[in-house]
Amino acid sequence: MFKNISRLLIGRIATNIADSLFYITILWYFKIIFHSPMILSLVFIADSTIDMCAFIFGPLIDRVYIKKLLKYVTVGQIILSIVASILFHFKNWKTLTLVLLLLTYILSTIGSTLIYPAEEKILPSIVNKNKLTKVNSLFQVTYRILDLFLDALATVIVTYFSFNKAMVISAFVFTIALGFYAKLYLPRNLIVSEKDHDYFTGKYLQDLLKGWYVLKNEGRILLLIIPLAVTNLFYGIASVGMPYFSSQYLTKSAISYGGLELFYSIGGLLGSLIVSKIDTLKPNLEQLIVICLGLAGISVVLEALVANWLILIFALSSAFWISIMNINFEVLIQESFSTRILGRIDTINSSIINCMIPIGSFLGGIIVQQFNSYLAVLLQGIAEIITAMFYLFIFNKKR
Repeated sequence: MFKNISRLLIGRIATNIADSLFYITILWYFKIIFHSPMILSLVFIADSTIDMCAFIFGPLIDRVYIKKLLKYVTVGQIILSIVASILFHFKNWKTLTLVLLLLTYILSTIGSTLIYPAEEKILPSIVNKNKLTKVNSLFQVTYRILDLFLDALATVIVTYFSFNKAMVISAFVFTIALGFYAKLYLPRNLIVSEKDHDYFTGKYLQDLLKGWYVLKNEGRILLLIIPLAVTNLFYGIASVGMPYFSSQYLTKSAISYGGLELFYSIGGLLGSLIVSKIDTLKPNLEQLIVICLGLAGISVVLEALVANWLILIFALSSAFWISIMNINFEVLIQESFSTRILGRIDTINSSIINCMIPIGSFLGGIIVQQFNSYLAVLLQGIAEIITAMFYLFIFNKKR
């Protein structure tokens, strides 16, 4: 069991590194070359639209042997990183480069959308139920520790070297991930039987609808995730504003944005460490969401209000509370559903939660261009506080 967990963890670490480097490189290329918040918002729109449509891939994740899926998708991401590094050389054809890089980014993000739910599906099959919270926390702690160095490293590479070199490194790290995924030994219950009629019908659309029906019957989870979709409209707005916000109030180079992301990672790390040291809080998940979301919202509002180096402290605080909430929610999902349908459940949840982000990303481009980045960040904090108050009202009413 330990070897499998280690191999999955290292593979996911490598995938996370390569994904982040790919993302930051594309994001900063668009910002430097095109000098337009509307163009920059295309990256966020593409990313969030794929998250919104993640449910489409649910039956595929549940139907295909997950080890093969991990390997084939990672090979595709290696190829896409190499293609992107070549495209950066076509400096005279900006429009064509924009379209092709955006397409490359979309395909790579689809790959990530397939890979990340695999972890949610694999862990309950290789980890004892009473250790799920600690193992999830271990994974999150590891990612966050890595992010402390990754975000800084990525922005340094982009700032002092070249875009194409960053993509070559991304391809290399994806290759490392592929090596560890290939060595996974997974239980036979992750191989789908053709006779498994409880969760599979043999028809893609009906398998997709089966996931919706199973989730619908779990009303508690639906009540938790639907309001978050509205909140994420404002997260989409803030995501577009954040690179400009950090450049305006910290420093004007890419390092300012990387530094802000670094403090988000520290906050997430501290939240993950707290969860790993205490018993699962899922029986009190409603109260936990109210507290964590409310405090995260207050932190974001303070980010916008202080508009100086204290932004970093409040960014850390925001990520801290969100991390505690998210880990316990992940464990609740893993324990509530069979691994046979977990790919569909996880992608449907992701789609619901992220369905408003593309609209927010589009509005973010307009708000930053017509007003300022300060407003974009402030709106996110206000939305999180209002959503926390809504949860408090609903949960008290249920009692």
